[in-house]
Amino acid sequence: MIRDIIWDFDGTLFDTYPGTVNSFRKALGDNGIDETNENILDYMKVSESYAITHFKELYGLDNDFIDKYTAYKKSIKPETVIPFPFAEEVCRQFVALGGRNYIITHRGDSTLRFLQHYGMMCYFTEVITKNYGFKRKPDPEAFIYLIEKYQISKGTALVIGDRECEILGGKAVGIRTCLYNTNNVSVNVTPDFYIDSLKKLVDIIN
Repeated sequence: MIRDIIWDFDGTLFDTYPGTVNSFRKALGDNGIDETNENILDYMKVSESYAITHFKELYGLDNDFIDKYTAYKKSIKPETVIPFPFAEEVCRQFVALGGRNYIITHRGDSTLRFLQHYGMMCYFTEVITKNYGFKRKPDPEAFIYLIEKYQISKGTALVIGDRECEILGGKAVGIRTCLYNTNNVSVNVTPDFYIDSLKKLVDIIN
């Protein structure tokens, strides 16, 4: 039985990609560039930094582009960013059974704002954002921090995310992994579990 779940946030717990992609596209538009949402999302699926680097180099953009993108992203209203179906229910039920939820995300304090807006902060033992200063996933630094701080047993823990970096991070510390494939991401490593709905987590947990 699973006792501890380490969650990713973007694309796993919350469907943040539409707002993020729209913010990115608006920042490109401010520079006279028209890109499709689909093309931007393809790069965002790898990572935000990967998308930024790609489009900066492709169009010769400077840091003003990043500043505009960051400003647009910060202005995203919480009510437009919604949890995936069954996210709240699974987290709530898991805690009721004595389990512990954690989050490791590359996102900043907006993570806390979104969780608070939907009344979900109470389901998480700790939320690690980019403000902690840990290296980005798949580096295992943040995972090791949680394991040591909360004495997490690797045999009864699970890492769940929508990208390869979460799967690699979990494997690096010897924890089973679950890919929640919300954006048809191709991965070169095999997760222990593969789901297309968070409702299916219930069977894995038990």
